[in-house]
Amino acid sequence: MNKTIFLYANPEFDERYKCGISRLYRIFFREHGLNLEIIDDEFLKSNIPKDDFPDILVIAGGDGTFHRVINTIPSPVLTKYNLGIIPGGTANEFAKSIGLPRSFEDAARVIAQNNKVIISKKGVINGKYHFATGFLYGIACKALEETSVKSKFYLGSYAYQLPGLFSISNYCDFVKKFNINSTGFSTGYLLINNASLLSKNIPANSIKAENKNLFSFVYLYPNLNIGDLLRLIVNNQIGENILLDPMINYRQIDDFSLEFEGMISFMLDGEVYKLASPLKFEHSEHEMKIIV
Repeated sequence: MNKTIFLYANPEFDERYKCGISRLYRIFFREHGLNLEIIDDEFLKSNIPKDDFPDILVIAGGDGTFHRVINTIPSPVLTKYNLGIIPGGTANEFAKSIGLPRSFEDAARVIAQNNKVIISKKGVINGKYHFATGFLYGIACKALEETSVKSKFYLGSYAYQLPGLFSISNYCDFVKKFNINSTGFSTGYLLINNASLLSKNIPANSIKAENKNLFSFVYLYPNLNIGDLLRLIVNNQIGENILLDPMINYRQIDDFSLEFEGMISFMLDGEVYKLASPLKFEHSEHEMKIIV
């Protein structure tokens, strides 16, 4: 009896990649003799794999789709799956962070062979909100919010550039005061990254000392001007180590608390949440097993 792979796909996957699900079927069934069963949210909530051999759950979509999955499956149940990632979104940051192929068909073949599994931990906020890659506040968050689904579909990651450039002159409007473990700072751009900073196109050489068991904590200083921001954008595009820039604060930290005033909009893996202080960040005790 052929093993069954469970497929959870973003509804736009077939539109983004013409006949994408049929192409996945050809790879899994015809090339590797694996059955393919398409599943929905109710399956994610109710299915419990057997303990003796993990089910393979394939997620076809971007970071938002992966975010939905890890916030729908109960955490103890998630550990019972081997997760396969088919990069089918705009940024595909989690896929980048673990070095998966950019081509969705190549990624499918990696999953079908199922030769290697790595362990990854989710970030958790207040024991409730789970995220795989990044928690984002400020100018970049606004640019992402203002990018239309249609422009992302046709332009990919380049769709973020235009609203991002329009937001540069308004950086000061985003500057707010925060406290991390009672130490104060101000910024208009805050990134708390759970996955490798490879997800943000930071060159591997720049983060060779990165500890993947810690959060990466990155923020821009409040006194940036347009020239500083343009320099950072250009240097990041050409592969410079922007983490050394004098306008950036970068460090890695263990579990911590973030405090601020009022309700603020943040992004977790590209999904918008409006949250109130304080926020307690920690790594989940339940590990994810990812096929690479």
